[in-house]
Amino acid sequence: MYWIIFALFEPFLHGLANVIDNHFTNNLFKKTTTLVFFASFTNILFLPIILLLDFPSLITPSQIPFFIILGLTGIGYLYPYYKALQNDDTSVVVSLFSLGKIFVPLLAFLLVGETLGLLQYLGFFVVILSATLLTLNGKQKFLLNNSFFWMILCTLIISFEVVIYKYIFNIMSWGTGFTWATLFSFLFVLPLIFIKSTRNSIITQFRTFKANFKLFAFEEFLTFSGSAASTFAISLTSVTLVSAISSFQPVVVLLYALTLGRFSPKFFKEDITTKNLIKKIILFVIMVLGVIIILS
Repeated sequence: MYWIIFALFEPFLHGLANVIDNHFTNNLFKKTTTLVFFASFTNILFLPIILLLDFPSLITPSQIPFFIILGLTGIGYLYPYYKALQNDDTSVVVSLFSLGKIFVPLLAFLLVGETLGLLQYLGFFVVILSATLLTLNGKQKFLLNNSFFWMILCTLIISFEVVIYKYIFNIMSWGTGFTWATLFSFLFVLPLIFIKSTRNSIITQFRTFKANFKLFAFEEFLTFSGSAASTFAISLTSVTLVSAISSFQPVVVLLYALTLGRFSPKFFKEDITTKNLIKKIILFVIMVLGVIIILS
């Protein structure tokens, strides 16, 4: 059961990264593709850590298609994720990662043959319902924020990613799978420099990137470490169970907002008025109960 320890690292590390991502996408980099490029460039710098922990092996030609998928999904989710951060509170956007829980069981069943009990599927429904209610616009009877639709796309991409990870971990080591997936993601982001508007934006905002490089490096270290811990947990147990643990992430983000927001308000896009705070806490508690049902 020590996989739970690694799985829990992910929401705490990614939760803090989400807070910094909010600052980047709302205050520093208005063009999303520019931010995707700088994020991927910085992320690859931490790859030597994996080489020290679990040195990768070469992959075969028949395995390359899986890493093409992982490479594309590894960067593909970033665009809708950053767009969602521009439209809603950080904790709400993060809670919408739970929408992926409805895709993961289905994909895990179809691609790797994972099945769960009826009670666990009920837990998934509770998580999804709570995440949906979090995004409802209180001024209308039933109006979902744009962040909901961006995160539907984001979580669908991530769901494919984690299930493919589970498949390749059945045939190779964690270090091999994670290293090659990271390399392929970096290779797929490089062509952005051939898009004139993005290339001009990268050149224009390089000074901003350089001035904030330490913070960028810290954020990408959190992202890289959280992903490494999560994928390692996936290599040890069911991808569906590991995915469920990440549902605690919005709770972590809200705690960060309440404890750190007063010291660094520019990093947070968070409505913590009494009414909204009560709503979030109630729905987060329901989400946690859903996760407990899933893990029971």
